[in-house]
Amino acid sequence: MIPDPVTLAAWGLPGVFVVAMLAGSIVPMPSEALVAAVIVGGVSPVAVVSVATVGNVLGALSLYLLGRWVARGGGGFLGRWVSRRSAREGPRLERARERLRTWGSPILVLSWLPVVGDGFVLAAGLVGVRVAPFLVFTTLGKALRYCFVAVSAMAAM
Repeated sequence: MIPDPVTLAAWGLPGVFVVAMLAGSIVPMPSEALVAAVIVGGVSPVAVVSVATVGNVLGALSLYLLGRWVARGGGGFLGRWVSRRSAREGPRLERARERLRTWGSPILVLSWLPVVGDGFVLAAGLVGVRVAPFLVFTTLGKALRYCFVAVSAMAAM
């Protein structure tokens, strides 16, 4: 059972940061719901969008770095887990890799998308996309998504 918006809003900006960071990694979390609830609860939309974007990009960075580590032959338990997941999600991950090869780093603007976004981020690490373009395009996509959530939450008030 999801807590009501007032309870969620009580988590404030630290809660937004943690939930957005987890959502940006491989942990499925409803960061958009928390962002909307905190805005409805009265916190500045600019602050909420900023904190959520930074947290979500840091979460994505952890997945990107995991891809880089595994691509270099590392990973131990995590590398084996990623290899198993890659085998299970092979066609989807291969499509993400192919899109990265075709479209380059700008495809990371879509890294906020459910399911395929994680594939784009992991593939970016696996194929060796440089960190600066990764951060620019991932941040742009995630910021636009949270701006849309903020505008929607304010319109609903």
